Amino acid sequence: MAGLKILLGFEVGTGEEVYMNLHHTVITGMTQLSGKTTTLEALISRSKKQAIAFKTKRGEGGFNNYIEIQPFFNQRADWQYVSSILEAVLREKMRFERPWIMRATKNTKTLREVLENIQQLRAESNPTTLAENVYTALEEYLKIVVPQIEKFEFSKKLMLHEGINVMDLTLMSVELQSLVIQSTMEFVISKLQDVIIIIPEAWEHLPQGRNTPVKLYAETFIRKGASIGNYLFIDSQDIAGIDKTPLRQCNNWILGRQREGHEVERVREQLGKTKFSADDIRTLPIGHFYAILGDEIKNVYVLPAGVPDELGKKVAKGEIDSSEVKKYLSNPGDENKKEAPIDVPQLLPAPNDTTLKRIEDLELKIIKIEKEASLLRSEFELLRRDITNINLKFNDIISIQKQDRKEDVVKIITENTTFNIDDLNLLVDQRMHQILKYDRPTTFVNIDVSSAFKNAIKDNILKQIAFNIRNIPKNTTTAAMLIHERKTMRRGELYGLLYSSMGKRMDDFYKDIQLLEEAKIINYNKDTGIIKWSLGEYLEKELGNLYDENTRNEFENYLTSLLLPANN
Repeated sequence: MAGLKILLGFEVGTGEEVYMNLHHTVITGMTQLSGKTTTLEALISRSKKQAIAFKTKRGEGGFNNYIEIQPFFNQRADWQYVSSILEAVLREKMRFERPWIMRATKNTKTLREVLENIQQLRAESNPTTLAENVYTALEEYLKIVVPQIEKFEFSKKLMLHEGINVMDLTLMSVELQSLVIQSTMEFVISKLQDVIIIIPEAWEHLPQGRNTPVKLYAETFIRKGASIGNYLFIDSQDIAGIDKTPLRQCNNWILGRQREGHEVERVREQLGKTKFSADDIRTLPIGHFYAILGDEIKNVYVLPAGVPDELGKKVAKGEIDSSEVKKYLSNPGDENKKEAPIDVPQLLPAPNDTTLKRIEDLELKIIKIEKEASLLRSEFELLRRDITNINLKFNDIISIQKQDRKEDVVKIITENTTFNIDDLNLLVDQRMHQILKYDRPTTFVNIDVSSAFKNAIKDNILKQIAFNIRNIPKNTTTAAMLIHERKTMRRGELYGLLYSSMGKRMDDFYKDIQLLEEAKIINYNKDTGIIKWSLGEYLEKELGNLYDENTRNEFENYLTSLLLPANN
């Protein structure tokens, strides 16, 4: 089946047949006004392949001829699968978090068991650690999907029929829809061949700028699928919100009518702006598309399934209106049936321009509302993460304050039923040792400390930073001093200078980076790999309204000096 050619339709103007090679394909256009669903049904019908589609919205227009099948979901609880879920939630690649994920998934068979493990592990974790953050994020996500997984009845086997097989996911949350689609894709790649999977609402399941389980697996499906006849058809109202990685792998682009100005320009960019005007895109009739098929671009009328070839040619050549084919769509039959009547008069008047304009305006409003809803969902998730981080920072401050106040006298009194003069002497010795340890002189002995500096040193913010810096391990302080001198470094540069020669693993390197971030002295951008000295920026943010720049510089110099080894 490799290299299978399918009749797409007929070239507008000439009526010549247009064929496309079966490959990964993207189809865009305004809902109800472009003919995307009819196009998908026609391609699958003529390919003679099995296809899987997903219904994700209530009231969504469907195919004329399809079989509804029970949603398939193969529940997994291995650490690789749970790690991919966490990557989707946190929107970043997992690195040193894997040991915690492995611990959470140990001896589990369902996501419910994983959730219970995570809740126990989170309760046992210190509230200020990265492990607690990982467990919190996973717990919040699983709280959404696990009850739904238990609510719905899923098929354990994926039994497909020829033609279009539709899974109805309308009652599921977007999170569970993504898990079902990803599970289906994974089963098809590992067990089946010659299957087409249609990804609906691609801006939601293959979004630009964030991960989903579908998006993370789509690259694997595209890379492995074509060699065994499995293809991805991406269905979307527009191009804007879709991740570009899967789009780059699609050899066929079928682009329909658009009205919104930016989206019209994106379509022109794909086609070549000098060849097509904005009006060409805005005025495409229903069923008409600009098709990028490999290296060719065609203006084509897509022949719907069940419509005679001769009728399709007449529409493409402009001899009859596309509305003439509607009678064949409600009762699909043999598309090569030549005796089907062609010149039956219309019983209902064709919609006028005012009606079409109202439909277009309503469609644009629907698209805008759907995108706003998606943005609100994303903002809600970010707010929930911010609240979690704020609570963690608050608990961190409380624990530090408690640690400052806690004295060994508590331990002595609680462990001894009698308190004598020897105990008192021991307490004094221990306290003197603490004073000598934490209030030791630094190498910055000639700093002219102003009265403002003396007052500010008592401030909780400076005490917290000083406490964190004093507790940085010796090897890590070397990295901090190097970043201070360079001001900005690349991740690989720092690792090469200090860690590779020491034989340290990357996991240890990232832990050290995290320690310096928690101490508020550096900022690490995971996307660019840039590490920046940021203590001064942090002090300006926290104390800018209280102290002038010179005083803040004195604070920074003092705190930086704590990185140096103490005099013996």
